[in-house]
Amino acid sequence: MRLAEGNLAAARRPRPARFVGLVGRRTRRAGVAALSTASLLVAVIVPAAIPSTVAGADTVGSLQQRADVLATQIQTDYAKLNVLDEGYNQARLRVASLGTAVKKATTAIATEARTLAADKARLRTVAIDAYVNAGTSSGLSVLLSSSSKQLPMQQTYMQAAAGNLNEAEAGVTLAEHRLAGRRRALRSDERAAARAEVAIAGERALAVRLTNELERQLSSVKGSLAQAVAAAEHQRQLQAEAAAQAAALAKQQQVAAAPPTPPVAGGGSGAVAVRAAESQLGVPYVWGGATPGVGFDCSGLTMWAWAQAGVSLAHGATEQYYEVQHVSLSELRPGDLIFYGNSSYLYHVVMYVGSGPYGADTVIQAEQTGTNVMYTPIPSGAYGAGQP
Repeated sequence: MRLAEGNLAAARRPRPARFVGLVGRRTRRAGVAALSTASLLVAVIVPAAIPSTVAGADTVGSLQQRADVLATQIQTDYAKLNVLDEGYNQARLRVASLGTAVKKATTAIATEARTLAADKARLRTVAIDAYVNAGTSSGLSVLLSSSSKQLPMQQTYMQAAAGNLNEAEAGVTLAEHRLAGRRRALRSDERAAARAEVAIAGERALAVRLTNELERQLSSVKGSLAQAVAAAEHQRQLQAEAAAQAAALAKQQQVAAAPPTPPVAGGGSGAVAVRAAESQLGVPYVWGGATPGVGFDCSGLTMWAWAQAGVSLAHGATEQYYEVQHVSLSELRPGDLIFYGNSSYLYHVVMYVGSGPYGADTVIQAEQTGTNVMYTPIPSGAYGAGQP
């Protein structure tokens, strides 16, 4: 925001009479422009300083929306503060420039006053000399030519000298009046600029307070938002845990309600491994577990079950895959292992049962955290199968 610069330009002009007529109008326009602009800016900022109180029951979405609104308003207010700062700096420069102009005008008036006083003193000296000495003194002779000795000629020169001095006095007096008018105009302009400076400073201080209040509210909203997000995440975890427990309980109830599983046919090592795995139904999944009655992970269960049939397997799905004789998925027999993953990494293994709650597609497995050893259908996406 730039204040009107007409007054500064006029202050530099050498014609004070014209300057006097322009100062009043331009000063008033500059002051009104500065105050109107600053008032308009703060009027736009003020509504942002009357925000609603953040309610404790606000959702994460509403808090995030409010934080976005406050952040946008703060950015806008910073831009307006930059405008006010520019206006304030211009006002200060204007006051300083006008102060310098007033000092120069005052110095010029003093100089003209001294010149006028010297001319008046000189005129009085000449007049007295002419009256007392009839123009014969050395003081009068300074004004008269050395060849002019006759009285009539002296009187003529005296009249001419007096006329010149009167004209000089009138000129100096006029200049003094003009300078005095210019100084008054400059002082009036200076006072108007000072008022504009004070007004803009006040508007800026108010804008700063309002922006600080917005930043305080934004900080509060962000704190509430963080708490709301944490509470929502905690609630989601509780719900997920409750859902997992309900699913595990439902599976256990389903297994308990299922008709007795017919015994695995045959007395081979595969049947022994299946019966061993079935003895651990309901034992919880434990990562890295391989302890009966305590907990198993997927390869821990198959390793332990086949150990009961006298077959030693490593504790790991990838290692077990490369330890068994590979068979087609269409030729599975009880006790065979089905693997999931890829050639680089196999992450899961289950044991084929062949008959059970899911008919010929029944397997037994320790699936994941939060579940127990249980019957399931054959999971899709198998990589391969093998017989220990």
